[in-house]
Amino acid sequence: MAAMNNLLANFYLTGVNYRKSDAGIRSKFAVHDEGYVRLLHIAARLQVKEFFILSTCNRTEIYGIAPDVESLSGLLCTETRGSHDEFIANAYVKKGREAVQHLFDVASGLDSQILGDYEIVGQLKKAVKTAKEHGMVGTFLDRLASMAFQCSKAVKTNTSLSGGTVSVSF
Repeated sequence: MAAMNNLLANFYLTGVNYRKSDAGIRSKFAVHDEGYVRLLHIAARLQVKEFFILSTCNRTEIYGIAPDVESLSGLLCTETRGSHDEFIANAYVKKGREAVQHLFDVASGLDSQILGDYEIVGQLKKAVKTAKEHGMVGTFLDRLASMAFQCSKAVKTNTSLSGGTVSVSF
């Protein structure tokens, strides 16, 4: 239990999304498949033990276990068009339980431009799977992602959040 608490204390999330940044800023920090694979290979040099990146049209977020959030943001910015300073000026940071809550909100469609949008779950699963294939998802992130996916499924099954028309105008 102490080991999990230690990992939770070093679990960070930082990113840019539709709430805080316009599309021009978000596009500077998008990470495409090739860049993601490069990041997976250089993470250890920056003392990032576990991580995955969720990069969509509405957000780019890096979740991981690191000595500090700067290690994660620095890692992310090695493969983006935007500078680290620009990222910091536009990014949000969450740590520990707050970062866990954010992941659950994202996975369940509560932190989406379109409330209840479940397309994000597939994108999140792909991000975690890619990181796992490259050895960057350990027990902590694996369990956390699994619980987030279970939560997402429960929200979709037991609520009407995703019912009806799902579009920005709606």
